[in-house]
Amino acid sequence: MSIWLARIFERCRSPEERFVALVSPHIRRMYRMAFRWTTNAAEAEDLVQDVLISLLPKVAQIEKVERLGPWLIKVLYRRFVDLYRSRQASPIDETVCVEGDEFFAPTDCDNYRRLELRRALNRALRSLDGPWRDIVLLHDVEGYSAIEVADILEINIGTVKSRLHRARKKLKKILAEETFSVSHACQEAER
Repeated sequence: MSIWLARIFERCRSPEERFVALVSPHIRRMYRMAFRWTTNAAEAEDLVQDVLISLLPKVAQIEKVERLGPWLIKVLYRRFVDLYRSRQASPIDETVCVEGDEFFAPTDCDNYRRLELRRALNRALRSLDGPWRDIVLLHDVEGYSAIEVADILEINIGTVKSRLHRARKKLKKILAEETFSVSHACQEAER
């Protein structure tokens, strides 16, 4: 297809259709980050919806963004800070596990050990200061590069690297102090 023909078809699409095409591949990641920050499914949905509604009239600007995924997370983070940071909500819910894109509440002994490890990590993450926790969540959990994290949080790359190093060191120390044991119910079930 020639370039001029593609441009004609592009002009025929409504702004809403263009917006959906641009943003829909990023909604799951936006929701995951919103959920981690708010620890509440309804609040996470509201946060993502609030951001998407505010961006809908700006389709032309969004089309010019080179790396849309990190940019959307940056917008989401700013909105989260505006609305929720004052509440000092924890970004982690111990009763919920995140496996890929799915959220579930483990109920059987097969998941118990994994749940205990996640809970230990969640407790360790909660013990971190907010800025350190945000960097760990964005970099180690969501997989953003240090440069992208610096852009999202609007801080220097050196600050990201040093906070990430310190946060990992603190997490390692906290997790090394944790002791893990199998519950009595699971021991009985395994016999």
